[in-house]
Amino acid sequence: MEDNSLITHAEEIKQNIHHDKKRNDPIFLVGIEIEGCLLNDKGLPVDAAPLIEASLNTKHPLDYEYGKCQFEFKTNPFSFYELSKINDTTQDFIESLDNLVRKAYPSQNVIPVFLGANPSPIFSDETIITDKPRYKKISEWQSAFPDAQMDGQTFKSNLIGTAIQGFHFHLQGKNPDYTAHMFNHILNLIPSSILLGANSRLIAGRTYSVYEPRVFLFDQAEGQNSGFPAISKYLDSLEEYVNYVASRQPILASNYYELEKERHDDVRIRITDESYRVETRILSVQPTAQELICMIEFFIGYLHHTISEQRPLRPLPDIREERMSTIRSGFNAQGVFDFTESIMLELDFAKKGLYDLNVNPEFIDILYRRLENKTSAGEAVVNMWDKKFNGSLEETTVEVISEIWDHTKKNKPIT
Repeated sequence: MEDNSLITHAEEIKQNIHHDKKRNDPIFLVGIEIEGCLLNDKGLPVDAAPLIEASLNTKHPLDYEYGKCQFEFKTNPFSFYELSKINDTTQDFIESLDNLVRKAYPSQNVIPVFLGANPSPIFSDETIITDKPRYKKISEWQSAFPDAQMDGQTFKSNLIGTAIQGFHFHLQGKNPDYTAHMFNHILNLIPSSILLGANSRLIAGRTYSVYEPRVFLFDQAEGQNSGFPAISKYLDSLEEYVNYVASRQPILASNYYELEKERHDDVRIRITDESYRVETRILSVQPTAQELICMIEFFIGYLHHTISEQRPLRPLPDIREERMSTIRSGFNAQGVFDFTESIMLELDFAKKGLYDLNVNPEFIDILYRRLENKTSAGEAVVNMWDKKFNGSLEETTVEVISEIWDHTKKNKPIT
């Protein structure tokens, strides 16, 4: 990072971190970001702008995303004691979304889709990118990267973001050092998060052999600006993370906070004047609120237990290797440890951590069930596609997303 103003700001951030060592902020405050997309009853993308504009004066305002057919819903932070309230809030959002879609598109049958990838067969040119300066600049930057390849299919790097949807959540640390510990331990969860949270095998009108195409393609679309953090060792301090972020070339950023947001890593640390928090970005959006909350329970419980017990961290090269194997092969991946046994241990750690926090785990059994059945939401969608496929991509797409939307509205997990 050569911009002097960015360097100066990064140094100011490090000074603030030093002064904040003794902070004792509420731990594990949770804020979530849910991305979705809109298709019509022909399986074609629908411009989300009318829906977003109609939502702005409601209690569940939406925001624009990279693709024109995409939208994003965010919540304010909740205490970790209120995870059931996040479930209720998300379900309330889904109910209001159902009504708002009808009002925003009175002459169309529009279906919201909460999959990690856009299943529409239409995935072709720059007209599907949201017409805003920031997104146009990102598109221009990504266009310099080679096309991505998957199962013999070519994807333009600058269009991949229009066809993938994630589930991001923020967890607050009580001080800078604790936040660095959270970051380190979350890195250990990345392979299992992919394995249990994959939900993007149906993309661009077909299913693929890759277990989690959303991550596989995005890694290619952004070169070294996304994926597993490009660190050589675990963080000893939060200042080291600031140095890591500050070493990157900016795309649009004019200060450290903006540069931080331009790092599309699996997990990143967000620093503000008010808080220190980690943001997970590895997960695909899940079809239902329960399937979203079970992932939060997994992370919070695991972090509390492993940090409190000072559990050892695994070698970063092993995690990187398992991450790539899991993205490609899922439960068929070969890891340093037996995946089933190691993930069962992580889930048990998480459940114990939740009980130690006096939190009754409500939804984590969804993940135990996925592990036992060696499946994920993405695998369930593939099975759904295979059963319904009638030779027409458009008709099958609509049948699949309609069934998934029914699960979403009923908050009935598909796994």
